[in-house]
Amino acid sequence: MAETLLIVFIICILMGMPISLALGVGALASALFYPVLNPIIIPTRFVGLLSDSFLLLSAPLFILAGNIAARGGVARVLIDLATAMVGRFRGGLAYVNIADSMFFGGISGSAVADVSALGTFLIPQMERKGYDRDFATALTVATAVVAPIIPPSIIAVVYAWMAEESVAAMFAAGVIPGLLVGLGMAVPVFIIARKRNYPKEPPPTLRQFTGAFLRATPALMIPVIIMGGILLGWFTPTEAAAVAVVYALVVPPIFYREPSWRELPRIFADSARLSGVIGLIIGFVGAFGWVLTYSKFPFRVAEAIAGVAPHWALFIVMVILLYLLLGTFLTPSEIILVTVPVMLPVAQALGVHPVHFGMVCVIASAVGHITPPVGLCLFVGMAISGLPMDKLLRPLLPFLAAILATLFAVAMLPDVTLFLPRLLGFAQ
Repeated sequence: MAETLLIVFIICILMGMPISLALGVGALASALFYPVLNPIIIPTRFVGLLSDSFLLLSAPLFILAGNIAARGGVARVLIDLATAMVGRFRGGLAYVNIADSMFFGGISGSAVADVSALGTFLIPQMERKGYDRDFATALTVATAVVAPIIPPSIIAVVYAWMAEESVAAMFAAGVIPGLLVGLGMAVPVFIIARKRNYPKEPPPTLRQFTGAFLRATPALMIPVIIMGGILLGWFTPTEAAAVAVVYALVVPPIFYREPSWRELPRIFADSARLSGVIGLIIGFVGAFGWVLTYSKFPFRVAEAIAGVAPHWALFIVMVILLYLLLGTFLTPSEIILVTVPVMLPVAQALGVHPVHFGMVCVIASAVGHITPPVGLCLFVGMAISGLPMDKLLRPLLPFLAAILATLFAVAMLPDVTLFLPRLLGFAQ
């Protein structure tokens, strides 16, 4: 039964079928081939999974809030603030690029939105200041990995729903790893900037710094509202996302005169399109996972993996390598949805905390945003800069190495991830 499901699924993927449809076709094929499965269960699992989860509603709301902010002048004021903070160092705009991704990641939760919003400003600006275009583009693409790690993270919401974990715990768990990934990418920037003698930005006066901070304050209030409301128990994650949407609709037009009302239909349409894709995948994953569970396949896989990797550290390494492979042709949300039902029981059996395991999964899957051949952020960066993929792969390697080094450090040191959730009382 499970073999039929997986064979049909893989054949559909190789034929170029979208992942969501391949999941559905695989589940339907199993139901048709095996009379013990009733095909009518497939649509009921699809609809029931999407209609029964209030938590999942937060994902499209976070997507909408991020898209509104990305086109609402937020990116520009965050760039000005980051320039005032770190622009004075050698290769200042490169550090600005990293800091901006960390700021903007706390608003959008989306790597693609990060590249789209910040790359449009930063890549041309860095090139005008004397930075190599391939370096500027590769850095902008790489720093976008921070966005799905630092809360609010859409991938973390999906994992929390799949694992029945607290979203607040997952958000808190992403803070320190997100900061470490950003700091890790600053290391190759430091080396390359000194080697190529990239310029410094003029140090700001106190008045300039204060002005940049005050202009950015309305934008910075978006992550404060989201995280503060959740951590203080004022909002559920879904309610926090809804508040963030209202704030993004009201505040940027007042302070930054953007976006205009004429742009809103396109913003809503783009957000609905992306949310629809995620919803379609989640729905078909429900049917796919039901067939797998019915066939006892996850338990057989768990036993096999436990036999090969009897220690939790070796198992985590295997999961990371698997996610890096899957990231070359699947999106992070797809990887999480397909693998977590199988891998999480093994992790728990080996004593891995589900929040720690979830953050490893989030970071490892987020790397897929920048790896060829289907890394979405890579393609957005190519579209902005006009450079082909082969011109970006070599400049991307130092930053990819920094991300992977941080990922393995976080994976091997659970307390890095669990410190804040435990401190705040969200995890044991």
